[in-house]
Amino acid sequence: MEITEAQIKHFERNGFFLLPNPLGADGVRQVDFRQQEIEAEWERTEFPQGFNRGACQFLMAGELLLHMVERPEILDAARRILGDDDIHVGACGLGDASKTVSADGRPQRQVHWHADGGPDVQQVSLRTALDRHDSSNAPLRVLPGSQHREREEVAAELLQLELATGTHDELPELCFARHPHEVEVILDPRWTLVWTPSCWHATGVKTAAGPRRAMAWNYYPSGGRTRDVEALKYLIPSWSDWPQKRQRLWGLVG
Repeated sequence: MEITEAQIKHFERNGFFLLPNPLGADGVRQVDFRQQEIEAEWERTEFPQGFNRGACQFLMAGELLLHMVERPEILDAARRILGDDDIHVGACGLGDASKTVSADGRPQRQVHWHADGGPDVQQVSLRTALDRHDSSNAPLRVLPGSQHREREEVAAELLQLELATGTHDELPELCFARHPHEVEVILDPRWTLVWTPSCWHATGVKTAAGPRRAMAWNYYPSGGRTRDVEALKYLIPSWSDWPQKRQRLWGLVG
C-alpha cells in the first residue's frame, strides 16, 4: 500500500483520496463470505446499550478483519497521514449502514449531512465497499475541505441549501440537499477510500435493490477517540491475553 506525497496533500486539503484496494480481490471475497455468515446472528442479537451495531458486526467477524486492520503496510500509511507513530483503532464498522439509519422512519434510505468530528479531530478511515456503491446505491457524498471549517458554519450553509429546495414548511432537523461543491464517490470494491470522517458527508438515495455493504475502520493519533473499546471487550473476551502491542493498537491500553 504505497501512498504518495501528492495523495497525502490531497487528503490534507480535501479530506480524501482513493487507491487500489489493499486487501485485493481475494481479501474482499473472504470478508464478503464472513459478513454473510454472521449477519443472521448479528441481526437477532441484542447488544448492550450504547454499543455501535456496525462495530459489533465488524468485531463478530473475528480475526479475519482484525488481521486486515493490523497489516503493517496499512499501519505505516496511517502513521504517515496522521504524522504520529503512536496510532490506534478508535472505531470500526461492517454491514449495511443505510439500512440501520433508515430505521428512524425517514422516508428514504439516505444518510443526512453530518461530520464525525471537527477541525480539531485528527483521524483517517479506510472504507471498502463489498457491493458497488453507484448512483442508485446510496453513494457517499463528501464536501471537500469542510474538515477545516467550523461545524456551525457548515451546518448553517447546508440548512440554507436544504430550505432552497422548497420542500419544507418548518426548519428541518436533517439536511440532504446537494451542495454545489460536493463530490459523489462511486465506490467499487476494487478501490478503497482513504478519508477523514471529520469532512462533512452524506449519501445519495438508495433506489437499487440488494445490499449496500461496506467495511471501515478509523485510526487516531495518541489521545484520540476510542468509541468501540467496550464493544471489543464484550465480543472478544480473550483480549486480555493479547500482547501489549496489540492491545495498544486497539486502544485497550494507553
